[in-house]
Amino acid sequence: MKYACLVLVASLGVHTVGFAQDASESGMAGSENVATVAPAETAPAKEDTEDKRSVYSRKVRGLLWIEGFVGPTSYDPDQFGSLSLSSDLPSAPRRTGAEWGFAAGVGLGGFWLGAFYRQADFDAYKLGKVGLDIQGVFRFIPFVHPMVRLDLFYATAFGGNPYGSGLTDVDIDGGGFTVGAGLRIPIIRWMSFAATVDWSFIGLAVRATPAGGGDREKGGVTGQQIGATFALTFHFIGVRGGD
Repeated sequence: MKYACLVLVASLGVHTVGFAQDASESGMAGSENVATVAPAETAPAKEDTEDKRSVYSRKVRGLLWIEGFVGPTSYDPDQFGSLSLSSDLPSAPRRTGAEWGFAAGVGLGGFWLGAFYRQADFDAYKLGKVGLDIQGVFRFIPFVHPMVRLDLFYATAFGGNPYGSGLTDVDIDGGGFTVGAGLRIPIIRWMSFAATVDWSFIGLAVRATPAGGGDREKGGVTGQQIGATFALTFHFIGVRGGD
């Protein structure tokens, strides 16, 4: 009987130690699971922070934009209607040259509204335009955004005239519109590049004295301008915001 009691006590001790070891191992496994899950839960927040701090962007954005541009251009002053004065004048020749300028405005998502100045430099005269620039930028395609342009402007020819020595005491101004289409490409968060092909209709009033003499006369002429615009645009205010 004495020996039976000793065996029973020893058996209970072994089971108690085994239960304690199982509980300890179970607790360690639980803590390992918690340590493993915690980084996975915080990973998305870390990725979001890195994206907001990145210098690159898939889409152009920003409340304020300022850009400079340059490109080749061709202008035919009387493509659609020649100048009519008392003296016979030859048609104004088509001129080619470089056009440059700058613009600034606000960007409301994919709709941009601003003001611009453009100047085309030809060998015989210069053509200046100032007006309203409206752009539609379709940002549903990341990295490369199709865009369209509509400009309404006042125009003037200076530093000479399209008819050369056939006119004296010349004053030329008028207006027109431009339509264009192309692509805008994000470079970094605060800078993008745009390339468009543009077509302009230009109507000008010409006040001048014919070289042969006589009174000062007034006439009109309508033509077209075709060119390409390559623009570098800088974006400010809200460039790290959402889409």
